[in-house]
Amino acid sequence: MKFEIKDVKNFTKTVLFNLMFLLITFYVLFQSFRNAGTAIETERATLIERKDNIEINGYIFRNEEVMFAGNRVNYLIGNGEKVSKNQSLAQLNVNEYDLSLKTRIEAIDKKIDILEKSNINLAFVRTTLEKLEKDSNDLYINMIHNLHDGKMRNATNNRDELLIMLNKKQLMTKEITTEEFDSLISSLKAERNQLQTQISASGGTGGGYINSAVSGIFYTKTDGYEDLFTADAVRNLDLDKLKELINSEPDTHIIKNAMGKIAYDYDWYLVCIAPKRKDIDYIEGRTYNIMYPFSANKSIASVLSKKIESVNSDEVLLIFNTMLMPEGFDFSRKQTIRLVFNELVGIRVPEEAVRVITDEDGTAKRGVYVLKGNVILFKELPENEYIDKYDGYYVYLEPSERTLENTGTLQLHEEIITAGKDLYHGKTLD
Repeated sequence: MKFEIKDVKNFTKTVLFNLMFLLITFYVLFQSFRNAGTAIETERATLIERKDNIEINGYIFRNEEVMFAGNRVNYLIGNGEKVSKNQSLAQLNVNEYDLSLKTRIEAIDKKIDILEKSNINLAFVRTTLEKLEKDSNDLYINMIHNLHDGKMRNATNNRDELLIMLNKKQLMTKEITTEEFDSLISSLKAERNQLQTQISASGGTGGGYINSAVSGIFYTKTDGYEDLFTADAVRNLDLDKLKELINSEPDTHIIKNAMGKIAYDYDWYLVCIAPKRKDIDYIEGRTYNIMYPFSANKSIASVLSKKIESVNSDEVLLIFNTMLMPEGFDFSRKQTIRLVFNELVGIRVPEEAVRVITDEDGTAKRGVYVLKGNVILFKELPENEYIDKYDGYYVYLEPSERTLENTGTLQLHEEIITAGKDLYHGKTLD
C-alpha cells in the first residue's frame, strides 16, 4: 500500500496539532493546580438597613381649643400655620360671593386631601393587596349595615377612608399611576389658588374679625372629638376607656358651628392597641420610630411613656409621647401607623470571612482580610462595634458612626476576602 506525499503531510499536521493541543491542556492544568492554593474570592462590604415593623391603628390625643363663629367667614390664615394669642384668624359675615368661593375651596381641599392620602409610595408599602381588599370590603359591609339600621351618620363616617382604600387598590393594580395622581392634585391646587385670588380681589364686606384665644397651631377642620381625645385624658387611660372613646359619637355641635381649632399644647400623644408578641419588647422610656403613611411615611421619634397589658386578651395599650410636629403633618384622629420595633443599620460582613489573628505582642484581633488592588490588608473588627448576626452575616457599626472609642478599620465598599489560603497583612499577589 502506497502513501502519497500529500497523505504524509496531512498525517504530520494532525500529529503536530494533537501534540500542541495536549501541551496547551497540560499547561492550563498545571497553572490551575499551581494557583489553587493562592486563588481568592471576595465580596464587597455593603451597608444594610432593615426595619421590622407592625401595622396597627393609632389615635391622636392632644389639647385643642375650638373656635366658634358664624358660617360666613373668610380665613386670614392657612391651615396648619402657627398663630399667636389675639391674632386675627378670620373675617366675619363675608358676602354671598366670597362665601360661595370659600365653599368651592373647601370642596377642593377635601378632594386634595383624599388624593394625597391615596397617592402612596409603593416602594414603602407593607400592606398587601389581599389585606387592602379585605379591609375595604369590611368597611363597605359595615356601611351597608348602618344604612340598613337607619344610622346615616355612622354610614358616612368612613366614606372618605373607603375611597382612599379604593384609590390605593388602583395604584397597586396599576390601573392608575402616581404621575396621574400628581397631575390631578396639581390641577386642583391651581384651581384653588385662582379662587383664593378672586376672594382677595373682591375685598370682602366682613363685619368683624375673630381672634385666637391662645397661641399654637391653627386648623380649619374639626372632627367633633376635640373635647374627648385630649392630652389630659391620657393620664387615666386604659384599654376599656380607649375602646369606649373609639366607639363614642363625635360632637355634632362642634362639627356644625366651629370655624376651626388651635392646638395649644406642643406635647401630643399617639395611643395604640398592639398585639403581644414574643419578638417585640415594648419597653417604657424607650424611643421608637413611628411611620405615618398618611404623611408620606414620615418617621417621628416618640417615647413609649406608658404600657398597659391586658389580663384577658393578647393586647397591650401603648401610649407614645412626642413634641415633634413636621411641616404638613396629617393629624387625623385615627390613622394607620407602622411601629418600628427593630432597626438594623450597619456594615455587612460575611461570616466565613471573619478571622482571628495574633498580633506581635500576643494580642488576639478579630477582623477580615481585604484586597486593595493586588495587596492584602487586615482590617480589624473590634467587639464593641458588633451589632448583630443574621443569615450568615455579621453586622458591624457603620464607619461614619465611629467615635474615638472605636478602632475598627473596615470601610464601606472594600473587597472582603471570603476564601483564600496563606493570607497575611501586606501580602502582594502576582
